[in-house]
Order: sequence, then structure tokens, then C-alpha cells
Amino acid sequence: MKFNQTSLLYCFTAWILIYASYGFAQKPIDSMRYYMRLALKPQNAQDLISSETYFNRHYKRASSQGEVTKTITYLYYKASIAYKKGEYDESEEFAVKALGLIDKRSDAAHMSSTRMSFYNLLGLMYTEQKHKTKTIELYTNAFKMAQSPSDSATIYNNLSLVYRKFNDLDNAQNVIRKAYNLIPKLSDTLTQALIIDNYGVISSKLNNANGLDLMRRALELRKGVSDTSTIYTSYSHLAEYYTRLNNEVVAKNYALRALELAAHINSDAYKNNALGLLVNLSEDSYARAYKKLNDSIYTAEKESSNQYALLKYDNSEYKRKVLESELENEKHKARTIYAVLTASFITLLSVLLYFILKSKYKKETLQQVFNTESRISKQIHDEVANDVYQTMCKLENQQVHRDALLNDLHDLYYKTRDISKKHSVLNTDYPFTDHLDELIESFNDGDTSVIVKGLSEINWDLMPQLHRSTIYKVLQELLINMKKHSSASLVVIMFSKINKKTQINYSDNGSGSVLKKGMGLQNTENRIQSINGSITFDTNPEKGFKAQIIL
Repeated sequence: MKFNQTSLLYCFTAWILIYASYGFAQKPIDSMRYYMRLALKPQNAQDLISSETYFNRHYKRASSQGEVTKTITYLYYKASIAYKKGEYDESEEFAVKALGLIDKRSDAAHMSSTRMSFYNLLGLMYTEQKHKTKTIELYTNAFKMAQSPSDSATIYNNLSLVYRKFNDLDNAQNVIRKAYNLIPKLSDTLTQALIIDNYGVISSKLNNANGLDLMRRALELRKGVSDTSTIYTSYSHLAEYYTRLNNEVVAKNYALRALELAAHINSDAYKNNALGLLVNLSEDSYARAYKKLNDSIYTAEKESSNQYALLKYDNSEYKRKVLESELENEKHKARTIYAVLTASFITLLSVLLYFILKSKYKKETLQQVFNTESRISKQIHDEVANDVYQTMCKLENQQVHRDALLNDLHDLYYKTRDISKKHSVLNTDYPFTDHLDELIESFNDGDTSVIVKGLSEINWDLMPQLHRSTIYKVLQELLINMKKHSSASLVVIMFSKINKKTQINYSDNGSGSVLKKGMGLQNTENRIQSINGSITFDTNPEKGFKAQIIL
């Protein structure tokens, strides 16, 4: 449907009159609904920017005033906006923070629909990041909280997207059919179109006859409500469909429509996708435009990632010039002598400081050894020696059945093995990733969900054995500390390689505290420093616990 300038003027005037007649009494509520719509169904880049500004401002106010319900609501929209911008780590951080607030509420059991919304959002993020197992687990948990056909249909649709993402089309089709069967119970047109379009894409990839009809039907529904961003999605799906059929004329037509909408929405990601569709169909100027845009995006990301390095370089360059200027002015003999004396004093002071620190470090190391031995001794006494004594008493004072005796001995064996495993060095014949998987899985239970990201991206074979053992012990200490003190329901451990350094980020949504380095945290810091690494901690009451390790 096309509008001329006169029609647009009439529409704009009518909108102003309606708004004026409605009155300003409802402005706060209307503003909230308006920005909610912008965040969840943005039509252009400005929609996301405006809604982000609105929810950031209200989140800070609600958080500072202790309005927990509003804080959780605003965190959902902040997480949704970050997801739509492709900022998955930030989106995940907002979602995890909100889930932590929900867990601490006295009415947490009655907030299942809110928790389900966050699980859905986390599922979409993990799908984009190709965490298939964790995504399916999240959607499975979300199903338990579904309270309406709309809830169930949304979860089914998102779950089918997971299978589609990993090219498991049979499972994707089975799941999307369940969502499709719920459409008669759904009132929202865009949700209906979302499911129908997804069903059509999956069916077309399976060469089913109904695929094209479903996609066209979804497009008509979206046109009926004039939702630009989802119309774009339909155009791109139809362009891909006709490209697979080698029907270049129709495919190009839909790709051009998609590009036109992408320009209207002013989304680089949409433009990138639309130009990519056209590149598959021709080798003319569109291909050059596509390459140029990709180069632009890559350059922007590169500049952003190197921003800190650039600032560091500028600072060091400034210091170098200042030093050169000072050296040129230091021609006087007295000043030269003074500099030599100063340098000598600093050298002597540095040597003295070195020996003091070395002595202190040695003392701390010996203390750690003593504490570790004491802890092991106490654990053996409490968990093994008492059981051994009890078994001996049974043998001395009464007839013990052979099976009962074997059970007692088995218990003693497993306790001894667990203590040994906890304090022993790692078996180098066993893959290090398996060691970490076993460690993390031992803390993954009904009360706590531990998420691991990027473990396979690190080439552990190139890392010295001492470093690997240290990482294992430190993560073990952090997880034990979490279990003992924080009552966290969600833990995220992310491994990454940045500028040839290994970085490990640990975060949980536990109770947090004022940072005090007890024996556990002090041990982790000493271990990391002993292999020339660094570890930083970040925790506050009610805000969880974070640690960053750099090697």
C-alpha cells in the first residue's frame, strides 16, 4: 500500500488530534507501552536507540529506589534490546541479573511467567551462539512454566529454531507442528505469522509441497498489520526459497524488496543479509556493495576491539616524548649526578623490596602448605577415620553380615578416593577438557545450573601442565566457594583467547558479599600469581560474584 505526501500529512495530523484528545493523564502508562513496543518490535534503528535510552533511565531509578519488580521488568527490555543489537554477552548479563532478583523474592514461585520469558530470551541467545544442549535444556525448563497456549506456542517455535539452526530438520518439523496446531487459540497476528513462516521455511527445506503456501500466508498476515521488520523476514525467506529452486528472477525480486525495507529500517545487519542474497544471484555492482559493507562492519569492529590498545599506545608515546625532553634538558653535571644517585637509590630500594617480598611470599607459601595439610588431615579424620573406627567396633562387638561389611568398606573407599581426587595432581594421560567437564558436571545439579562457553576454543595441549593444573584448582576453589556461601542458581564460565592470552570469566547470580579475601580466595590469587597470571574479583551484596583470570 503506497501513500503520497498529502495522505501522510493527513495521517500525521489525525495522530496529533487523537493524542491531544486522549489527554496527558495517561502519559506515563502510554510512554511505557510505547517504548515496550519499540523494544520488542522495532521498525528501524532509531526505535532501538529510543527504547534503550528510556529503559536505561528508568532502570537506574528503579534500582536505586529498591523497586525490585520494576527493576526486573526493565532488565527484560534491556536484555531484549541488547539481543536485537547482537550484544549477546550483555544481554545474557541482564537476564542472569534479573533471574537472580527473582530467586530472592518471597513470591518467586508466582513469577514463573516472568522467569519463562527470560528463559526464552536466553534460549534465543544460546541458539545464536550454537549452544544446542544448553538451549534445549532452557526451553525444557520453560515448558514447565507455560501458563497459556501462547506461552507454549512461543516455546515450541523457538525450540524448532534451535533444531533448524543445527539442520536437524525432522525434529524441527515435529516441534513446529505442535506450535502450528495451537494457532486457533492465539490472538496475536504477528505470533501466528511467526509460526506459519517458520513452518513454511522448514517444510520448504524438506521439499514439502506446503512450504511456499505457508510462507506466502505469513507474508500476508504481516502485511495486514504493516510490521516492517517481519515483512523483511518474509521477503528474505522467499528469496532464499526461490534461490534454491534456481528461479533467479523471482528470487531477485524478493531480495530487492528485502533490501528496500532494510534501507527503510536502517539496519546494517538487514542490509548485509539482503545484499548477501543478491550476491548469490548476480555478480554486478551489488556484489561490490556487499563487500564494501562487510569491510565497513569489519573495520568498525576492529576499531572498537583495538580502542584500548590505541589509548595505551597514545599514552606510552606521550610518556616517551616527555622523557626525551627531560633528557635533552639534563645537561648540567649536577643534575646528571643527582640522576645517578637517584637511580642507585632506587636500585638498592628495589633489591631490598625484592628480598622482602620474596621472603613474604615464601612465608605465605609455607602457610598455605600447612593450611592445606591441616585441611586434608581434618577431612580424613572427620570423613574416614571415624567411619573406620565405627566399622572396627562393629567387628569387635557384634557379628557383622558380609554384605553389610562390604557396603561399609565401599563407602570408605569412595570417600578416600574423593579426598585423593580433590587434592591430587591431574592425570596427564587424560584429556584436560574431560577433567574440566567432570569438575563442572559435579557442581551441575538440581539447585545450580553451570554453563560453560568457549572451552573447546582453547588449545589446551599447548599450555604447560602447571598452568592447566592451576586453572583446574582455581575453578574448583571458585565452585566450592559458590556452593558453600552464595546459593547461586546459575553459574557462567566463559573461556576465550584474546591477544594471545587465555581469559577465563567466572560469574554467578549468588548472594554476593562485601569482598573479603578469605583463605579460599587468597589461595586462588596466589596460585594464579605463581604462574605469572592475574585474577580479579568483583562482588557486592545481592549482586552475585565475578572473577576474571588472565594468563
